[in-house]
Amino acid sequence: MRIGVDYYPEQWSEKRWKTDLELMNKANIKVVRIGEFSWSLYEPQEGEFDFAWMDKILDTLRKYNISAVLCTPSATPPKWMVDKYPQILQEDVYGRQKLSGTRKHYCFNSSVYRDKCHMLNSKIAERYGKNPVIEGWQIDNELGWANTTRCYCDECQDKFRKWLIHKFKTISNLNKKYGTLTWSQVYNSFDEVMIPKAGTCYETDNETQGQNPGLLLDYYRFCSDSVCSFTQEACEDIRKYSAFPITTNMLDASINSGTGIDYFKLAKSLDFTSWDNYIEFQWGVAEDSAVSRDHALVRGYKKQPFWVMEQQAGPCGWSKMGPTPTPGKLRLWTYSAVANGADTVVYFRWRSALSGLEEYWHGVLNHDGLPGRRYEEISKTGEEFEKLSLHLGKLMPKAEVAIIKSFDSEWSQSIHSHVEGFNYDKYELSFYRALYKLGIPADFVRADQNLSKYKFVIAPALVMAQNSELDSLASYARNGGCLLLTFRSGIKDENNSMLPQTAPGVFSEMAGVTINDYDPLMGKETDVSGVFGKSIAHIWCDIINTTSANSIGVYTSDFYFGKPCMTENKYGDGRVFYMGCDIEDDSMVTLIKYFDKMLNLNGLPYEIKGVESVETSDGKSQVRFIMNHNEYPVVVPIYRRMNDMLTKMPVDSCISIEPYGVAVLKE
Repeated sequence: MRIGVDYYPEQWSEKRWKTDLELMNKANIKVVRIGEFSWSLYEPQEGEFDFAWMDKILDTLRKYNISAVLCTPSATPPKWMVDKYPQILQEDVYGRQKLSGTRKHYCFNSSVYRDKCHMLNSKIAERYGKNPVIEGWQIDNELGWANTTRCYCDECQDKFRKWLIHKFKTISNLNKKYGTLTWSQVYNSFDEVMIPKAGTCYETDNETQGQNPGLLLDYYRFCSDSVCSFTQEACEDIRKYSAFPITTNMLDASINSGTGIDYFKLAKSLDFTSWDNYIEFQWGVAEDSAVSRDHALVRGYKKQPFWVMEQQAGPCGWSKMGPTPTPGKLRLWTYSAVANGADTVVYFRWRSALSGLEEYWHGVLNHDGLPGRRYEEISKTGEEFEKLSLHLGKLMPKAEVAIIKSFDSEWSQSIHSHVEGFNYDKYELSFYRALYKLGIPADFVRADQNLSKYKFVIAPALVMAQNSELDSLASYARNGGCLLLTFRSGIKDENNSMLPQTAPGVFSEMAGVTINDYDPLMGKETDVSGVFGKSIAHIWCDIINTTSANSIGVYTSDFYFGKPCMTENKYGDGRVFYMGCDIEDDSMVTLIKYFDKMLNLNGLPYEIKGVESVETSDGKSQVRFIMNHNEYPVVVPIYRRMNDMLTKMPVDSCISIEPYGVAVLKE
């Protein structure tokens, strides 16, 4: 475990570099990320390349024994390129061309832009591919940030049509799968197929798109594939000259959600995953369980330790700032990342910028460049990590629970969200939040992967399942697994069309239920009771008929009073549970306690609000991180004798943890 910083030495005098790197050494900062926005320095005019500035930076880093992650600068095409090749610019859903002056304004499918990226990426990789200062590469920066995954230009339309030809082979097959007889949408050739731009029925306020849902979902898939292809090309350019591992910095599923990229697919090109973690900034404040969930997602894309490539280091925002991290929070957030599987945490940024859009985005140092409170806190964290690393290797949570993550289901439900208030991402978080509160780690996985290692698999709102996914889930349950399905599962095919089957469609036999009626709860609530205690449904109620399942929850109000709302079905050697309604957060915790007792998931006996507890292992040692996200001290029960690796003190029966404090306990 170690820390680093995102560094922009090109923005400061070379005389300052010595001071910066000496301060980094003092703070136990081991690695810097550099170069992600530097195209105009590498190529100030078309065909004129300059690498002397980067040569100096890398040579200076070597002298101070600090390694680097070097980035490809494709996030910011220079102005000369935009002026000469305007066809590289993205178009939004309304057909408006994006402008130079910010970043991410290029089209992933632009042949011209891909050629330009290939040329520069190859030159950078050839020059620095074996430089011993470099330990890794980052492709681009925040792929898909600010709704930039989906472009609606002519080149995208042409490539989308080719993508559809590859998938459907004939136009009659496309018409059949999409059901284009509806609203007279029948196509006579692939040349007629349009990109689903904003149309007559497009209403952003009501989340209504108005285009054919099959066409929309396939366009979302195509755009995701375009980003993956763009990334794969950059990786290939680098691997011709370098064996150093490659990543790209992903975005979270909370405040910056909705990149429109299938991260499972994207991760196939990468050697390790990383992401950018901003918790309290201009655009919102993330709850601690949501941050933990985002760590788990990034960990799950390659099932291995990951990096936080940008970790909040101070108050930040563009036009205005979020709150200054309270003393202790920078250290706490860093430990939370490590507990959830990060082996490197890189703070953004080293020094606050004096100019540009991110003047207010504070780094480890303020604008004056002087070390202050945040520097001291980060230095303390770096010193602790240095000592802990003498005894611990790369840590991963010991997860016996998995939550199915389906990007197809997420995108489908962004097109048709069923009812006011439903959100796929938030519904998944409601399960993770309950597990988090009881200290039960969970992995996020694809439905079609081997699930046999998990005691409990949760598949929230899996609206569609391909045959491989259905077979995997059925095999898991049949061979002794415990599977939880929920409302709005198994009802659509892969073309985003409704199945001509009684809900839950492809899962009916497995769950032992049929759903002949349901109640989208728009403007009302329904009382429920079951193994989760007494609760209220606010979003959805499936009115369940059991075929082979047993009822373990019922509705206690409305016209379906007494009907099952949750069931359990024996399936092979395992069990399949079906949740027909949403329940409140406290009831969700009770539900997870029910499964904890049943499956021995080693959860905490009760929730302590604001306390994050994660049991991890490096393959040799087991360590439990206990982190207090509260502004007040807490006392946490410990049921076996342990030692706190930070204080070197033995712990018996309980431990007191200060506000925003951390304990690292080892038997």
